[in-house]
Amino acid sequence: MEYILVTFKTENMKEIDLKVPTFVKISEILSMLSESFNLFLNDRNRLQAEPLGRILDNGKTLQDEGVGAGALLTLI
Repeated sequence: MEYILVTFKTENMKEIDLKVPTFVKISEILSMLSESFNLFLNDRNRLQAEPLGRILDNGKTLQDEGVGAGALLTLI
């Protein structure tokens, strides 16, 4: 099991550094973030990853998408 440090950002929050699992689906990570930060998310919410410069597939894992340590994940 591998974890990486990433920075999470939303429109209304400061950037937050988080240790996240690379082996969990992005939809599950969104669910965890929703619970932890009292965010009201729906099925249309996605994460955009930098420096990859693209929107991630909620059905894949961070590892599947090639997200590495130090990435900026922005909620869109």
